[in-house]
Amino acid sequence: MRVVCIGECMVELREAGGGLMSKSFAGDAYNTAVYLKRSAPGAQVQFLSVTGEDPLSRTMRAAWRAEGVEDDISFTDPDRAPGLYLIELDAAGERRFHYWRSDSAARQWMRRLRAGGGDPLSGADLVYLSGISLAILPQEEREQALLLLKWLHGRVGAIAFDPNVRPALWPDLATARTVIEAAVGLCDIVIPSTDDLTLLYGPASPETLAAKLWRLHAREIALTAGAEGCLAVTPEGRTALSAPEALAIDTSGAGDSFNGAYLAARLSGSSPVKAAEAGLAVAARVVTAPGAIVPAAVSHP
Repeated sequence: MRVVCIGECMVELREAGGGLMSKSFAGDAYNTAVYLKRSAPGAQVQFLSVTGEDPLSRTMRAAWRAEGVEDDISFTDPDRAPGLYLIELDAAGERRFHYWRSDSAARQWMRRLRAGGGDPLSGADLVYLSGISLAILPQEEREQALLLLKWLHGRVGAIAFDPNVRPALWPDLATARTVIEAAVGLCDIVIPSTDDLTLLYGPASPETLAAKLWRLHAREIALTAGAEGCLAVTPEGRTALSAPEALAIDTSGAGDSFNGAYLAARLSGSSPVKAAEAGLAVAARVVTAPGAIVPAAVSHP
């Protein structure tokens, strides 16, 4: 099976003690690609993005390949570089991000896809993207990305979408809501979190939040709720699942690891409920180690 994940990979900096910082590479769509590949080693997983041609960008691409994520359909721009973010953690492992990405190469992915010629998406068993994948685009290119999702129906096996709301990337929440709702209606699998939907709609129960997406014609929903677990919603009904107990020290990659394991399981023929169980199990391991992408021995022992 072939999977294409679309979005951004950034340079990740985090405290390493003694006033030093550790460097790695991460980003929500890329993280999902990594955990999907780890969950389905036999799958071909491609990452569609844009990087620079500088040494840091080359090192980043080497890191992708080391994870088994192919970079052959990603573009390069000699005049731009990757974005960068820094993570601070509180005592409960919850994170605060500081970003430097306003002119990052990845913000051009839609433009470069249109200009690149060929069609790297058709025939994929799954195409995955997130609200961040859309938010980093200029307005006109967001509209083109939505048209792309519509065009892909019938040309790919399925389209999966994680709203992943980051208010700082949007002009305002009304714009975020409009674009994300349009994307939800064009995708086969929607994997939001209660935190995302609370930002868009205000506090409500998981059932109420899921119902809002269902009215937008979502066909399959896996709504995560952190340590509370997941609500799987399909035409056959709703199933609430509890998350395994975990001593969380860093929740940076929790949602992305859930997404990767969930989608791998669905591609392998598992039901949405079984896929959600797989996603919760992987996420429970990922939060026990620092970083958005933890060592493979932690996430998939």
